[in-house]
Amino acid sequence: MPIAEIDQGRIYIWSEIHDRDRIRMIPGSNWDTERKQWHVPLSWGSCQVMRGIFQQDLSLGPELKQWATEHKSYIVDPAIALRPSLEVPEMMASEPKLYPFQRVGVKFLSTVQRGLLADDMGSGKTIQIIRALAHLGRHKVLVVCPNSMKYTWKDEFQTWAPGYSVSVIDGSAARRRKAIEEEADVYIINWESLRLHTRLAPYGSMALTEAEKKSKELNAIEWDAVVADEGHRAKDPKSKQTRALWAVSDGVETKFAATGTPIESHPGELWSVMRFVSPENFPGKTKYVDRYCNQVYNHFGGMDITGLRADTAEEFHRIVDPLMLRRPKDMILPQLPEKVETVRYVPFSGQQEKSYKQMQKTMIAELKGGDVAFALNPLQQFIRLSQFASASAELDDNGDVRLSMPSNKVDAFLEIMEESGSEQVVGFAESRQLIELAGLQLEKLGIPFGYITGKVTPDQRAAAVRDFQDGRLRVMLCTSAGAEGITLHSARILVFLQRFWSSIKNQQASDRIHRIGQERGVEIITLATLDTVDEHRELVLNDKGLALQEVLKDDEVRSEMLKWGTKSR
Repeated sequence: MPIAEIDQGRIYIWSEIHDRDRIRMIPGSNWDTERKQWHVPLSWGSCQVMRGIFQQDLSLGPELKQWATEHKSYIVDPAIALRPSLEVPEMMASEPKLYPFQRVGVKFLSTVQRGLLADDMGSGKTIQIIRALAHLGRHKVLVVCPNSMKYTWKDEFQTWAPGYSVSVIDGSAARRRKAIEEEADVYIINWESLRLHTRLAPYGSMALTEAEKKSKELNAIEWDAVVADEGHRAKDPKSKQTRALWAVSDGVETKFAATGTPIESHPGELWSVMRFVSPENFPGKTKYVDRYCNQVYNHFGGMDITGLRADTAEEFHRIVDPLMLRRPKDMILPQLPEKVETVRYVPFSGQQEKSYKQMQKTMIAELKGGDVAFALNPLQQFIRLSQFASASAELDDNGDVRLSMPSNKVDAFLEIMEESGSEQVVGFAESRQLIELAGLQLEKLGIPFGYITGKVTPDQRAAAVRDFQDGRLRVMLCTSAGAEGITLHSARILVFLQRFWSSIKNQQASDRIHRIGQERGVEIITLATLDTVDEHRELVLNDKGLALQEVLKDDEVRSEMLKWGTKSR
């Protein structure tokens, strides 16, 4: 019978040679050539996998048995008990300004000290993390966040932890280095700049250059805590910003990630974020995918992940659940008004239908004015079809395809504006050209509006949001640049002229108006052109939503929270 025991900060396994293949299945397993023994990381995850693989054919040494018992008593059991909780009475005095569910979040994060806060967007995750850091007394904190959120985080620290000094790392390289050198409690940097000021962690067989291995300014600081805001941005383990996050946080005691959508398409995407949160529980992606994910061959001979394996899903949740807190918005914010989502199918306008069908059939299409557009490959064809489903098109002076009027989507958007009377409206689209086309029509009609796109500077963006919230603008037109870090709840109507291919972006966009502070019923309207790629987009997004729920278990969480609420009354 194999025996597992703690030694030198690892779990060593004494076993027979015939157990080798089973031990290799454990994520993070390695062979110690000197001791001639297998070892795995000392973690709750390793214990769960070992028990799952060996069942009763495994004996635990006294030190490992004691460690597992204490870890379960002090972290796992309290964390699991908090997941369905609606309030923490003992925190009322210390956190009187928080919602009850936010006090639960603070308690959860303070208990686990390494966790993923996956509440729906608009629920105040930033506030919960800041208060947890204050409770834990962490005073050398690195916050990694979207560029548009840096000063929002600074403002929130000033409000919820006013004793903390904050340094925002932005501007030129020289200014960023100066900000890092400042003496402060909290340093805030955006995702794109992070990799410029830290070494990169290795991943798989990817080779690091000498420059990427070299320690930089952020590596010289001994961090008490690292926070990854919008943690789904670290879902690609090959990206430099993900490996920069790992490198700057490995060895740090307290780590929090925050995102309302930790996965977009399949459970394999969760690994990279959890590798940041708890690398000892998630040491290797290949074995994680093999053990917990269903995989099928795709048309190119590679493997696609389709969901969780039924036979190991329970083990998966035993490892993940004590590290992740997720509460559906309808449970934690019952005072929020209802969100009604509808799809309006709109017909083609003008040249659109002819161009669309020609491109669909021959990859060559006649545009407005007699110009001709070509697609050289299926991807370019798909892009053209998305364009022609939204507006007419013509060639600009450089010979590039550009959207123009008439546009069925812009016409439908203007109809909604007319229907809504004097109400404010938010519009989102994947294409900046389509957004700007709508802006030109609003300008002709004398309707005050603002843009939030990649071309808008942070100062212009802040001014536009302020003007919209104060009622000086009737319309806000946004690309994906407006899907994070802003509040637009002075409007109750949001229109997708185009939905994004990312379910994360779609959810983020709709939660710009459906969030704390919204007092009216919210209406989300999607414009789709019949018999086009728009309909295919909805099918793909629905499949992604099913994958998300398989991991997050929102229906089960709702049921448990309802039971808890009944018991507490």
